Amino acid sequence: MPPWAISSDLKLRIPVLRHVQGLSIKQICEVLGIRKPLVYQTLQLYDKLTDTNSNSRKLGRRRSLNYEDINYIKSHCYLHSSVFLDELQGQLLLPRHVKISLSTLFRTLWRLGITCKKVSRHALERNDEKHATFM
Repeated sequence: MPPWAISSDLKLRIPVLRHVQGLSIKQICEVLGIRKPLVYQTLQLYDKLTDTNSNSRKLGRRRSLNYEDINYIKSHCYLHSSVFLDELQGQLLLPRHVKISLSTLFRTLWRLGITCKKVSRHALERNDEKHATFM
């Protein structure tokens, strides 16, 4: 068969037959009714575009916070610029049901570029007695 007459689903079947079912090149040619060069070309392209190592994995530990939680932290810090870590930890626990340690929260804020200096200045100014007399 000429290469332009072979359907894409038939070409997608070649790596499955080779890597999953363990057929040889000759057996793949017999089962699908195609020639060896097409099988070699398809497998070469498949190996280039994919990682066929089943033992590979991401290094490191999974993050405890997903993107939605991080966006929530960013928006909460944007709205409430003078928030303590334990308050933010409570805000994550109640509505979002995410339990994380203070050190994880601190590292997340550090990665986001929110430093203690920005928050501590507001926290020092947040004196309850001064606030009560000012009101």
